[in-house]
Amino acid sequence: MPELGGRRIPSIAIIGELNLDLIVTGAPRLPEPGEEIIVGGMELTLGSASAIMACQFADLGDDVLFISKVGGDDFGRRALDFLRAKGVPTDAIAVNDSLATGLTISVALDSERAQLTVMGCIQEMRLDDVAFSLLRGRRHLHVSSFYLQRNLRPDVARIFARAKEMGLTTSLDTGWPHEGESTRDPEPVYPHLDVFLPNKAEAVLLSGTSTVEDALIALAERVPTVVVKLGPEGAIAQRGGEVARRGAFAIDVVDTTGAGDSFNAGFLHAYLSGADLTDCLDLGNACGALSTRAAGGTASQPTLEEAMEFLTTAPRRDAT
Repeated sequence: MPELGGRRIPSIAIIGELNLDLIVTGAPRLPEPGEEIIVGGMELTLGSASAIMACQFADLGDDVLFISKVGGDDFGRRALDFLRAKGVPTDAIAVNDSLATGLTISVALDSERAQLTVMGCIQEMRLDDVAFSLLRGRRHLHVSSFYLQRNLRPDVARIFARAKEMGLTTSLDTGWPHEGESTRDPEPVYPHLDVFLPNKAEAVLLSGTSTVEDALIALAERVPTVVVKLGPEGAIAQRGGEVARRGAFAIDVVDTTGAGDSFNAGFLHAYLSGADLTDCLDLGNACGALSTRAAGGTASQPTLEEAMEFLTTAPRRDAT
C-alpha cells in the first residue's frame, strides 16, 4: 500500500467512553467459587474501545479529537495520563469529580477473554456532552461501545445526522448487547452511517441471519460499507457491489484486548485515504495483529511505518 505511506488523515473525531483495564495474563482458566488461581501477571492499562481506537489513530500519525467524560478519581487521572503519553489530546474530555471512572478486569484465556466491568462513567456520556462546534472542519466521526454508552445511545442517530449535515463521514462499532437491550437499537443509526464495523457474532445477531455471508449481505443493504471482523480468520467487507475477504496474519499472541479497536483504526485510516477495500482490510488486520503482542490494548499498537513493514514481511493465514 505505498499510497498510504506518510499520509496523515485530518481531524478524526471519536465520541466515547474512557476507562481503565486490569489485564490478567497467564491464567490457565477461571477460578471456581472459593478457589484461588495463581496467574502470570496483572497490569493496569488504558481501556475502553473508544480510547484504544483514539490511541491507534494517534500512532498512525492522524489528527484525532476524543470527546469523552471521566471521573475525578485516581483511575480517571491515570486514564488521562495514558492518553497524553500516546499523543491523544485530552482538551475535549470532561472531568467530573462526582463520578467514578469505570474499570474492566480482563482475563486472557488463550485467544479469548473473560471480562468483568464496573460501569462508572462509561455510561454517563450524553448528548449534552457533545459540543458540535468541535466537529466543524473535521472529516470523520466514529462512535464505539454503542450498547455500553447507555445514556448516549438514544441520541447517536441524531448526532450522526448532525455530523453528516456538517460534511463528516461516520462509522459505528456497537459492541455486544447486554440483558434488556435490543438488537433493534442501532436501526435508527443505519441511515446516517457510512461504515459499520461489527465482529462476526455481532453481525449475525444484529442482522438476524445465521452466517457471516448472509449477515454481510443483509447489513450492506442498510449501510454503504460493512466490515465484519473474523478474529483469527481475518475480516470480510462489502462496499456497494464489491466484496473483499482477507486472512489474518500469523503472530504470537499475548493478549487480544482491543485488537478489534486497533483494526477499526487501521481500516478507517486506509478508507479515509481512498484505498481500495482489500488494502483497507490489510491495514486493519495488521494493526489488529500487532496490537496483540503485549498485554492491554495500547502497549504494542504499531505506527504506520511499522504496520506497512509488517504487511510486506509477515506470514499470512489463508482466508477461508
